[in-house]
Amino acid sequence: MRLNTIVVSFGAVVLLTACDSAPSSNTINYQCGALSVAAEFAGADVTFHLGNHTTQLTQEVSASGARYLNAEQEIEFWTKGQEAHLTIAGQTYPLCLDVTALPQQFSARGNEPFWLIQHQSDSTSLRQPKGDQDFVNITVTAQAKNPSQWHLQLDENTKLEVAADLCHDSMTGMPYPYTATLTMAGQAMPGCAGEPHRLITGALWEMHASGLETAPSIQFTEDGTVFGYSGCNRFNGGYELTGEGLRFKPLAATRMMCSEPQMEIEQQVFQALEQVTLFDVGTEDNTLQLKANDTTVLRFVKTL
Repeated sequence: MRLNTIVVSFGAVVLLTACDSAPSSNTINYQCGALSVAAEFAGADVTFHLGNHTTQLTQEVSASGARYLNAEQEIEFWTKGQEAHLTIAGQTYPLCLDVTALPQQFSARGNEPFWLIQHQSDSTSLRQPKGDQDFVNITVTAQAKNPSQWHLQLDENTKLEVAADLCHDSMTGMPYPYTATLTMAGQAMPGCAGEPHRLITGALWEMHASGLETAPSIQFTEDGTVFGYSGCNRFNGGYELTGEGLRFKPLAATRMMCSEPQMEIEQQVFQALEQVTLFDVGTEDNTLQLKANDTTVLRFVKTL
């Protein structure tokens, strides 16, 4: 089956960026939001792995980075450094990151005491109730024994430790993709880092144990839109993700009539989506729970 047929079936598209020149032979694993992909470089070609599906891309002329293309399947894959962009059939995925790389830009925050860090590639700012501080000439190193843990030395008395482990905000319960610990003058202050939307965007989530031959599904994009299949009809609309939680805006759906079991499930799905105030993901990032306060109203499993 053609990859664009697979992706378009749930409304997805792909483009990547990683090295200025193609590795001679190397496999790099990326996270494009919640979507896991792998690029196997061999000379001027790339074997691209998305779930159980594999396709071949050929390197094209590019002003910067390394650009790979499969015109027939409408896949563009553009790599630069340890970041990548993926586009399939005209739809762009969330920024793809080498799983061993820390994002060039991210935020980290903690409570009791409150602190907020905004990290850029060339500077870092720290906000606290007692005052603000800016840092330059920061050193970033990966832990030798665990490439998914990083040490940022901000100055001789201040450091930030970041790890690619699921974290929950201690006040709101909002999940984040990284844990973080800020240490100042020997005092360690735990917190979370990264952006919550990277835990849900890009992937296809399929409803758990629906009992239907074709299960309801949902997919989130970075621009605040959401679309999916409710068990009978297709739907689309918007969602809002804040530091406090998740809510869905009014959804539009097609108006097909289906079997009674399908219509019952569809009604349950739409009623549940109206109640959602928060989300959570499993520790392996392969399950999604949509919640109304502390109660899970919908469960999904990542299928792609």
